Amino acid sequence: MSIASTDSFVSAAELSEHRELRTAYTLGSLCHYPLYEEALQLAEEGKVSCRVLRTEILECLGDTDFLAKLHCVRQACQVILRDRATRVFLADTGKRILSSIIVKAHKSPKRFEEVFEEMMTFLEQTDHWENTEVELATRGVKHLNFYDIVLDFILMDSFEDLENPPISIQNVVNNRWLHISFKETAVASSCWSVLKQKRQHMKVPDGFIAHFYAVCEHISPVLAWGFLGPKSSLHDFCCFFKDQVLFFLKDIFDLEKVRYSAVDTLAEDMLQLLHRRSELLLAYLGADSLRPPNGCISTQSPLVSGGLLEAQVQ
Repeated sequence: MSIASTDSFVSAAELSEHRELRTAYTLGSLCHYPLYEEALQLAEEGKVSCRVLRTEILECLGDTDFLAKLHCVRQACQVILRDRATRVFLADTGKRILSSIIVKAHKSPKRFEEVFEEMMTFLEQTDHWENTEVELATRGVKHLNFYDIVLDFILMDSFEDLENPPISIQNVVNNRWLHISFKETAVASSCWSVLKQKRQHMKVPDGFIAHFYAVCEHISPVLAWGFLGPKSSLHDFCCFFKDQVLFFLKDIFDLEKVRYSAVDTLAEDMLQLLHRRSELLLAYLGADSLRPPNGCISTQSPLVSGGLLEAQVQ
C-alpha cells in the first residue's frame, strides 16, 4: 500500500469516526452539551492535542470523542483549582491516602510526609512555575492542569508501569523458593535504581521533577510491592485505590455522568465526584483499621498547586 493510499485510508477512518460521533450524539442531545459540541468542533479540526490517547481505557467512542472531552475537562480543572480550599483538600487527602498505604506496608510515613510537604511548598512559589513548565514539557506534558499532570502523567503512567514490570522483577516475585522479605527488598531496589537513572537526566537539580522523585523514593517501592506482592491488605487497598482513580476518570469522560453544558457545571460535577471517590478511599481505610486479623469487609488523588495548573488550556 502506498503512502498516499495509507493517508487516504486514515482520513476515511477519521471521517467515519466523526460521522459515527454525530450519529451517536444526535443534534437534539448535543443541544444539551454546548461545551462538548464546541470542543468536538475543535477536535475535528485537529486543534486539541494530548500526550497519550486514553480512548479505550476511558471507554470513549473514539479518539475525537476523547480529545473533545479532554478539552472540556482541562477547562473545568482550571475552575476547580482556583479555590484554595479545594487545593488544600486535595493535597491533604492525597497525602493521607498515600501515608496510609505506607503504614499498611509496616513502614513509617514520616519522611514521605516531609518531602510531600516540601513539594507542595515548592509549587506554591510562583517564581518556579516557568522552570516547571519547561521540565514537564521535556516529558511530553505540554498542558499544565490537574488532569495532564496528576491523573495522566503521574497516576495513569504509574499504573501502566506496574502492569508491565521488568522481567527481572517478575522472575523474582514469581520465584516461590525466595523468601518474601527478599522479594520485597528486590522490588524496592529496582524502584530506587530506576529513580537513580532518571535523576541523572534531570536538567534542573532542584526543580519540580527533583521534588517529585523525592516523593517517589518513598511511595513507589510500597506501591510496587502492593501491586506485585502477595495477597494482603496492602495489595487489596492498592487495587481499590487504582479502581477509584479509573472509575473517576471514566465518570468525568461520560456525558451521562457529568454535565458538559458549561465549564462551571462540569467543574461542579467533577468536584463532587472527587469528593465522593476521596470519601470512599478514606472510608475504606477507616474500616480497614478496625478490621480484625484475617477479617473481611465488603466495600462499595499527590497534587499540584492551583496556580501552576491554571495555565492556559490549549
